[in-house]
Amino acid sequence: MVELKYRDIRPGDLTDLTEVASDWSVVRQLGGWPWPPEPEFTKSRCQPYDGDGFVWAICIDDKLYGTIGVTGGDLGYMLNPVVHGKGIATKATEAAVAHAYATQDRDVITGSTWYDNPASARVLGKLGFVHWQTRYVRSKARGFPVLVHHRKLTRETWQRLRSAAQ
Repeated sequence: MVELKYRDIRPGDLTDLTEVASDWSVVRQLGGWPWPPEPEFTKSRCQPYDGDGFVWAICIDDKLYGTIGVTGGDLGYMLNPVVHGKGIATKATEAAVAHAYATQDRDVITGSTWYDNPASARVLGKLGFVHWQTRYVRSKARGFPVLVHHRKLTRETWQRLRSAAQ
């Protein structure tokens, strides 16, 4: 597998982030990103996150191929389709969850997937996230409510699974 690096997002990532955010197959799986892409919105995301949690650039050789973060206790990520199917989402998600539990005082991290995103559902399942709710949520890109499966991972489960893996 390729070596991934994680860092804060920066203004110089605009071209790479625009590439990711200009792919319908990616944006349709995100709740808050617009479609068609809005350059000013994407540009506003090209800066270090300054809220509750963190958002990282997922990089290979310093090129951004996606983003991942845990903000307000909720995990979210997006990846350029050119790197789909290579285990990058799982590896980055594991790193983000480990970082969140190491640096944040939370007992639960949540993550959600649209009903038609089985690949992301598998990523969350591999890490121990369990389903706790299904409901409709409005998708900005799609323009209508979409069925979402909400999952959660407790600190206790995370620690037990990590201990068992060692």
